[in-house]
Amino acid sequence: MAGLEFEMTYRLRVRGPMPATQGSPLGEHIYWEMSEGTLEGPRINARIAMPGGDWYRPGADGFGRPDVRVQFITDDDAVILLHYTGLVQMNDAFTKAAEAADATRFEDHYMRMAMRFDTGAPKYTWLNQHLFLADGRLTGKNQIEYRIYRVT
Repeated sequence: MAGLEFEMTYRLRVRGPMPATQGSPLGEHIYWEMSEGTLEGPRINARIAMPGGDWYRPGADGFGRPDVRVQFITDDDAVILLHYTGLVQMNDAFTKAAEAADATRFEDHYMRMAMRFDTGAPKYTWLNQHLFLADGRLTGKNQIEYRIYRVT
């Protein structure tokens, strides 16, 4: 049976959004920039190396669908790429906190991500060889925190 083991915390600051692509034949997207961030855990310490991006798709069902790509550099100079997708429940708790630049609790709304890492650094090959899931919350104005778990 599969299990989850806590691996790291991902904290980030976003910038944006750009105006939405309403009316696009490919569907509406809202672009957010991942401007700052860190990965911190027992086996990793990294920071965002350059801005990443989220082609966020708002849904008529009250859920948003992030599609994020971001690049990190570790404290020992390894390059790690991260791509994640998932679901963000745009319920009252989330919307009110986002508008007021307040924090939410992990249990206030459904914010779950499937995270896929990519690196060529031998020390971090474990990132290439496992699946990762995360739950998230807002932590303030344009700030998000994820707890990332390795699927065992």
